[in-house]
Amino acid sequence: MRVKGIYSTALTELLVENGVTVVDASPQLKARFGDSVSSRGVALATIKDREDRRGVVILGRKDVVERITTIFRNALQLSPIAVMPGELYATYVCRVVGERTVELPDGSIGLLEGEARVGELVPAHIVSFREGRPVLKKGVAVVGTYARLVEGQLHGVSEHIRGPQRTTLLSLAEKTGLEGWGVRWRSSARWAKLSELNAELQKLKGLAEKAREAARTLDHPAKITDGEILVFVPFALDDKRLLDHVRARRMATVPYHHLAKACGERFSALVDALEGFSERRTDEQLSNRVLEILESEVKGERLRIFHETPGGKVVEIEGAAEVASGKPLIVKLQRKISGKGVYDGLALEKEEGDTAISVIVLGSYVLPHAYFSAAGELKGLYVNVNTPIEPRPPSAVWYVDAYVDVVWSREQGLRIVDLEELRDSRVFSNSAISKFEAIAQEVFRILKDNERILATEPLALLTDLTIKINFFASGGGARG
Repeated sequence: MRVKGIYSTALTELLVENGVTVVDASPQLKARFGDSVSSRGVALATIKDREDRRGVVILGRKDVVERITTIFRNALQLSPIAVMPGELYATYVCRVVGERTVELPDGSIGLLEGEARVGELVPAHIVSFREGRPVLKKGVAVVGTYARLVEGQLHGVSEHIRGPQRTTLLSLAEKTGLEGWGVRWRSSARWAKLSELNAELQKLKGLAEKAREAARTLDHPAKITDGEILVFVPFALDDKRLLDHVRARRMATVPYHHLAKACGERFSALVDALEGFSERRTDEQLSNRVLEILESEVKGERLRIFHETPGGKVVEIEGAAEVASGKPLIVKLQRKISGKGVYDGLALEKEEGDTAISVIVLGSYVLPHAYFSAAGELKGLYVNVNTPIEPRPPSAVWYVDAYVDVVWSREQGLRIVDLEELRDSRVFSNSAISKFEAIAQEVFRILKDNERILATEPLALLTDLTIKINFFASGGGARG
């Protein structure tokens, strides 16, 4: 494995203690782990930060990635692990079933870049994923240890290879006689001899030609070359805290280290500074200082909510923010409802003049929304169950949705919705599913016990609800 990014020390500790070989380690990791890791070597899979640093991406050979996800599932039990359908840079013969849509061998639907006739069989390789659905580009691709060969593409080199070696690799690709094929040198190429690289190119060329010939003869959708498994793991706040403790086995680590690092360079510098004198402060003092700084980011006049689904789709909600309480910090977000349609889960029509008020508490497993008519009458409640809410500077919060919700309306009363979707989930661990279901049941119980005041004191009830649910989710159990 190769591990890069803000979680690298904690994840390397986790991998090493589970017997995984970590290679191509940075000088920093080498200094911290010594002979437990190698600064050289070819990685069969890589772990790196997501672009927003809220979690990681895993990419690599299937058996290696499956081992890593098993370790993650056992250690980081609240975080969703989303394995993308299909293999990146694998080649498939697909049947075109609509405008730029294709059917893959397993019957799933992919998105095709470029035009093709409906009913036509086309060879195409997966280049990315969009909201959990594979995106394919026409042409054959084959994946090797040091390089990737793609039909009709230009030659290229990994950004991790610079200087004269980059020029040498591009020259080698040009001289190998690969007309019609583009070579993409991978970062692992820097560790190989030129003879090894040349041998792999010849091998890949042979595989690519065989794959192209197979694509011409097949009369049904099929996979014709293997690719790599891609996995997205957004870390829930609880698991970021756990990784803080794991990292602390190697070096001084303040509470909320990984949360602060995920929030950007300014907050990253903050924890670096605090860790420089952490021995002179208690964990509680350090924790309070980090949270105090992060909480200041959600006290502005405007605030955004980044609602991320387990499959990676992000819905952004923005409104006017008002601090309702300082300790604990409670923010009420108000927004005007625009457009037509119905409210999700409530089967209520949106009407002109409707408003929504959301009650936001950092660290909360729930995000309640109350919907009001233009006359100020409560129309419905929607309590979202999610991973703990985190600050996301500037002026935003973030969480991952947990499928299940609790809703109320005058017409249909109090209900738990999408529970089966949670139970059938493949992205959450069994313990996470049990926890989220228990939270939904407790939300239902609290609202049921107070149903008589739902319509008259909804915001006070929802504020009290978030505090009680946090107590319940932390192991405090139910209370009245």
